[in-house]
Amino acid sequence: MRNPTWKQLFILLGIATALAALLIWDQTDRPVTTEIVVEPAVMVTPIETTTTTVDLSWMNTTTTKPVPVASVVPTNVDAFFECIRWRESRGNYGAVNSTGTFMGAYQFYQGGWDTFAARIGRHDLVGVKPNHAVPADQDAVALAAYNELGAKPWNGACQ
Repeated sequence: MRNPTWKQLFILLGIATALAALLIWDQTDRPVTTEIVVEPAVMVTPIETTTTTVDLSWMNTTTTKPVPVASVVPTNVDAFFECIRWRESRGNYGAVNSTGTFMGAYQFYQGGWDTFAARIGRHDLVGVKPNHAVPADQDAVALAAYNELGAKPWNGACQ
């Protein structure tokens, strides 16, 4: 099953809000004093965008497009990432494996790190060793890998 997009989550949240509004009115159209709290089933991280200029000089034009740098994180993914961090590096964001090939809390190799950093518009992280990136950046790149490939980069562990 695919993870829902942020648009789908906002639509569901709108529907839930409308239903909650209907529930707080009794049959005589008088407000009921009971407070209803609707909690979403997922944590929503606000999506930030940045503008990237793409050089298309060979076409005699340039264009810009927003690039998402955050994503919707289902609550069960938090437990998944906690398990992966422990399995891969014992939670050490500065970890490097014995061959020096895999680095950081999620044990990225440089090529994979660069690929997913670029896909979320974090070109400032391309070329940075994963174990030198701050924990929030390592988490964001790991989330990008997870959103595209699921648990596959970590051999299907912690599902």
